[in-house]
Amino acid sequence: MTHHGDTPRMPGHIFIRRSALALAALALVGCNPDRVLEVNDVDVVRPGSLAGKSALPALRTGVLGSFQIAYSGGGDLANGGHEGLINLGGLFSDELVDAETFSDRINLDAHRVTAANGSMVALFLDLSRARAAASAAARRYAQFDPGSDGHAEMIAIDAFAHLLFGEHYCSGVPFSTITDDEALVYGDPLARDEIFQVAVAKFDSVIAMARAIQAGDLEALARVGKGRALVNLARWSEAATAVAGVSTSFRYVIESSTNSNRQRNGIWHYFYNGASFSVADREGGVGLPFASAGDPRIGALDTGGPGFDGETRLIIARKYPEASTPTVLADGVEARLIQAEAALRAGDAPAMFATLDALRLGIGLGPLADPGTPGAREDLLFSERANWLYLTAHRTGDLRRLVRQYGRPVASVYPSGAYFKGGVYGSDYVIPVSADERNNPRFQGCIDRDP
Repeated sequence: MTHHGDTPRMPGHIFIRRSALALAALALVGCNPDRVLEVNDVDVVRPGSLAGKSALPALRTGVLGSFQIAYSGGGDLANGGHEGLINLGGLFSDELVDAETFSDRINLDAHRVTAANGSMVALFLDLSRARAAASAAARRYAQFDPGSDGHAEMIAIDAFAHLLFGEHYCSGVPFSTITDDEALVYGDPLARDEIFQVAVAKFDSVIAMARAIQAGDLEALARVGKGRALVNLARWSEAATAVAGVSTSFRYVIESSTNSNRQRNGIWHYFYNGASFSVADREGGVGLPFASAGDPRIGALDTGGPGFDGETRLIIARKYPEASTPTVLADGVEARLIQAEAALRAGDAPAMFATLDALRLGIGLGPLADPGTPGAREDLLFSERANWLYLTAHRTGDLRRLVRQYGRPVASVYPSGAYFKGGVYGSDYVIPVSADERNNPRFQGCIDRDP
């Protein structure tokens, strides 16, 4: 098995510069994302060839394909696959443990992360490509089909990319852009809360657009995203208001497919094909019992054998049973969880329990018992969030919030001491910006690496 993080990668800004051209190639190859990689020289496809409304569906397809790779990953067996933020964020949190032999991912699992870590360099490029592609597509929609559902959706994907950067990375992520005439504009590094504020503004634009065209699902998508960003900003009451009208049954998913290896669900791939990651259980003595609790929202299944490394017990999550299983980006369950947290912050424990119990009842789980103290109620809320949102790229952000917003000691949230594959756990609590970003003269490294 090869590891795509070991493959030489294009510098970050060159990669972003060509994202719009790669999308143009999509329009010429029948919207098959794999065939973009077969173009010998994408520079022969000029952005001017995308003129017109007819090119917009191909742009949208390219954006969603790029976002899938960055978010849930892919199963391109030729290079070992793309892990995606869900897998790598799961390793960095207490959701997954490493069950293979690649040092990049072992160090991520052990919270020893450098800016040159190959897996993380690749992920930063994938997420940057998705963000840049969404931004470029939104500009094309603004030119040829302004205010349409496609226009709103592309802005929403751009906003979610910002949100994911803010939750997982250190303060100081730069967001460079490419103009329509291919000029690179280097981005200034943004602090964590500034990134969330940008996301809120983008989601507000989507909400206004969606309401004007009565696109209820897109409005709900943006409202959940806005609520999530506001929770990260400790603006719980505003977050609850933002999601209040979202139906619990609402779901917006990132699709996967068996049409090609690349389009397969990357979470499924690394469980079933790679045997690379295993469901964690009380990692480092402070993690949640994801493997042993028997919670149906996780669906942990002990295979009885080892993972790729021949030693680590392989426990898979049946939440992702097929290569074509879609991955939720935002849903009504998260809206209710946001409201439950706002109730807790307002001192209304009965409202929090009523909201959580209603969700549990919907899948046949019994009501929760009130542990009676503020700290224990917080533990219970975050446990419910962890189970409902397992492997959807939320847990790393929640661990950071436990330290930042709830005043928890770092040692009670992040593992320390001996790491099960050797050495000790490190003290990295956020992911550093890729070393490739040193190409940006405005970027000098993380502003800070605090949770």
